[in-house]
Amino acid sequence: MKPIRVLSQDIANQIAAGEVVERPASVVKELVENALDAGADSVAVEILSGGIDYIRVTDNGGGIPREDVATAFLPHATSKITASEDLDHIETLGFRGEALASIAAVSKVALKTRTADELSGSFLRVEGGRMEKVEDLGCPEGTTVEVSDLFFNVPARLKFLKHARAEAGAVSDYVSRMILSHPGVSFHLISNSKTVYKSAGDGSLYNAVYCVYGADALPHLREVRYDDAYMKLTGYLGTEQIARPNRNYQSFFVNGRYIRSQKLSFAVQRAFDTRLMVGKFPFLVLNLQISSREVDVNVHPNKLEVRFKDDDRVVRAAYTAARMALSELDAPKHASAGEETDAAIFSRSAENAKKAEGEGSNAVSPEIAGAISVGSVEKTEAASFESATYTYGGKTTAIPAWELPRNIAKQPSGTVKEAQADFSFLQPRPASEEKTQPWDTAFTPATQPLQLDMDASPYKIVGVLFDSFWMVQQNEDIFFIDQHAMHERRLYEKMTRSGLRPDSQLLLLPVVMRFTPLEYETLLSNMEQFEALGFEMEEFGPLTVNIRAVPHVVGQPQTGEFLHEALAILDKKNRVTAAEVKRAMLIQSACKHAIKAGDPVSPSEIEALLMAYQKEGIPMTCPHGRPVMVKMTRLEFEKLFKRVV
Repeated sequence: MKPIRVLSQDIANQIAAGEVVERPASVVKELVENALDAGADSVAVEILSGGIDYIRVTDNGGGIPREDVATAFLPHATSKITASEDLDHIETLGFRGEALASIAAVSKVALKTRTADELSGSFLRVEGGRMEKVEDLGCPEGTTVEVSDLFFNVPARLKFLKHARAEAGAVSDYVSRMILSHPGVSFHLISNSKTVYKSAGDGSLYNAVYCVYGADALPHLREVRYDDAYMKLTGYLGTEQIARPNRNYQSFFVNGRYIRSQKLSFAVQRAFDTRLMVGKFPFLVLNLQISSREVDVNVHPNKLEVRFKDDDRVVRAAYTAARMALSELDAPKHASAGEETDAAIFSRSAENAKKAEGEGSNAVSPEIAGAISVGSVEKTEAASFESATYTYGGKTTAIPAWELPRNIAKQPSGTVKEAQADFSFLQPRPASEEKTQPWDTAFTPATQPLQLDMDASPYKIVGVLFDSFWMVQQNEDIFFIDQHAMHERRLYEKMTRSGLRPDSQLLLLPVVMRFTPLEYETLLSNMEQFEALGFEMEEFGPLTVNIRAVPHVVGQPQTGEFLHEALAILDKKNRVTAAEVKRAMLIQSACKHAIKAGDPVSPSEIEALLMAYQKEGIPMTCPHGRPVMVKMTRLEFEKLFKRVV
């Protein structure tokens, strides 16, 4: 065994820096926190090559006195705490005194600073932890820190940094959180000479949300206001319309400090109850103000985790605050003149369906009636999804109503009838499963599909349960069929027969979409895959793209939702091919265009779909994996009623 020796100060500083400086975003975080603790109301951050080559943070705070400039770069030198008792009530963002020393140990740092009482400023250069003398310099009040050549003396750490675009995304993500946590501070982020964020700093959280997320989120915000004298919760909660497939749109702050908390996230999730679909997470910006003695922020070097003295009380408060913010969604809304309510629309649809059933076969459209015969079924099936047209001006196309793309009807508040497209198949698979089902053939329609248990013998449509499930009797069996799952699978099979061609449709008016920094970086990194799908996009300013063409099967109404879903999967760094994302696109399109649970369907439409199933056969599950139908025999029914033992 080698003898034990005390490490040199240089090596010790580099090891300590590893806990504080993990990447360029860590440097920006520490410097911005120092600026805010110094009372700055204007902070400018400029980076080059994602911050790997150059970082500059400028603030108009109180500055550092000349006699303290050199001391500030010593390990554990700080003005924010003086005794161990101060750790019980930390009221500043920084407090350990490790930031400047750790940054200087692994980079080249230049500091310019001046306080309000000094006539001239101070300049100090530090390279790899070695300091030069302090010099006089003319500069405005405040502090400017320039960091260049990050990890120049630690090549092992430098090679593990991500691509410059990914590092820039992490910096942008952090600055966006600071804009939301300190709306009274004006932040200006410049990346490679381009402005990414420039907040107003007027104290309005509403304007801060607009700066970060754009105007699309604003109509869906609900204000959070909660105060029980122990804590105060303020911020905004998004409705289910802007829920996202991950938690990247959630920002929690404790006394202005950005944190991550699964407990608070779960509490807000529960408050939504059934409003949220499975796999969706609410949008929120929540600032919790509580006594510094009731929270411990000295848990982890990155200061993203905190502990509360009374966890249960904080979680209950978050749940209650979210429920209060969402309560207005449950209130009945009066329709304006000339505007129909959802209830009226649903009622009219139901009346039309009953009228069609009462008038008999003459009320059925010729297309539906023709689909009952085998010959016309083939004609209907030959119509591809791309050739389907919409109902317009009271005229309907020459394919059955249940084959037409449908707009997604608004559901009554608090209910969700169908889930979004399932992207779970893009998750990493076990090696054994990949061998038995390679991805390049997983989306190919089966050449010999699994036949339904319903054979070609006559059957009888008994009725419909809950406007969602069909009861069909055949011989001694009764089948319960999920109308959405059945039609969804039907549409999916039709679309996959046309192959995976990247058919695009040019948009009459291009769509401009804004993304979060992490989504934007993921999109640019996978631009070739999206172009292979049929998207035509180009950069259109900071965090924004201009979409000129979209895949035909997605269509413009679904573009935003599909992109957010796909980027959430790609952000997990899974190796996903364009064909796999295309399959997800087809599944989503089939789900959106299929008849929904609760939609009234006439017996003729049911019969046309059942005959198509009998003719071709189809897998017994929908594209999401849910069963299309379940069967009960007469014997099983008789056992339920004790007719047989």
